[in-house]
Amino acid sequence: MARKGKKRSIQVWGCDLEDGTKITNEDEGIVSVIVNGDHSVTVTDINHVEKIVEGARWVSYVPRQN
Repeated sequence: MARKGKKRSIQVWGCDLEDGTKITNEDEGIVSVIVNGDHSVTVTDINHVEKIVEGARWVSYVPRQN
C-alpha cells in the first residue's frame, strides 16, 4: 500500500536535476543537500544558511546511510 500524506524532506549526499546537472555536498560552498517532497532542492552553505535552489527540480538522489 502506498504511503499517504505529506512527503518529507531527506538529507542526501547529492542529487541529479531535471536539466541533467548535479548538486552534491562536495560542490564549492555547499555543506549539505536536502531533497524536498515537492521535488525542490535546499542547500546549506558554509555559513550555515539554508536556501532553496531557484529552478532546481531533482529526479534522483544518493541517500545518506549512517
